[in-house]
Amino acid sequence: MIEKRRIHDVEGLNARLQEITRRANVDLRFLHDDRTREHIVSETRDAARILDVGAGMRDFGPQLGDRAESLDINDFDDYPDILGDVCSPFPADMHGKYDAVIALAILEHVYDPPAAVRNFRDALRPGGRLFVYVPWMWRYHAPKELMFQDYQRLSRDGMAYLLRDFEDVTLYPIRGRNSAIANMFKFWKRKVERRWGGRMNRWLDRNISDWRNTVQASGFFAEARKPSGSN
Repeated sequence: MIEKRRIHDVEGLNARLQEITRRANVDLRFLHDDRTREHIVSETRDAARILDVGAGMRDFGPQLGDRAESLDINDFDDYPDILGDVCSPFPADMHGKYDAVIALAILEHVYDPPAAVRNFRDALRPGGRLFVYVPWMWRYHAPKELMFQDYQRLSRDGMAYLLRDFEDVTLYPIRGRNSAIANMFKFWKRKVERRWGGRMNRWLDRNISDWRNTVQASGFFAEARKPSGSN
């Protein structure tokens, strides 16, 4: 047997990484019927302060009311409430301020997602909730004028690792293996899903195992809780 130089505990590392993935719950309830925003409204009904990064909940403004503040790196006259970069440290007066932080389709557009998630965690009070969505199987979609850019995608394992410092992590895959491929075509969401809802996606994925639909999704919605005893 060839003697190998060992510079790291690779077996221990692999075990720890696999455990991070396993500890994240996977819920298929939104696989073909994406009602994640309605879910956020329901889950934040008792939240006194909400930070909506990028205004992903703009169509649900009346339900959130004046409890929500928006944050964006781009300045559009009366939007956002807070002009800033999610990857740069938040000021101290934002730490522990919010009961919920929402960042839908944001983290693929930022240059340092781990830094952004650390800031979201800092902004949450202990026990506060984080709601995020990040695409996985999806095309490049930065605008030509580059008001924001398109940096990365995250798999199931990547999402679990990104949220490793949170509790009660649940990942919700959106679309299964075949419907995620169909969604790569621009007409699919606009013409097929808008007309048929989740029925066509469900038909495309009907013979695919739950595991494959879980890992080959078009993206992952996730919710997680900041540990109660943390700063």
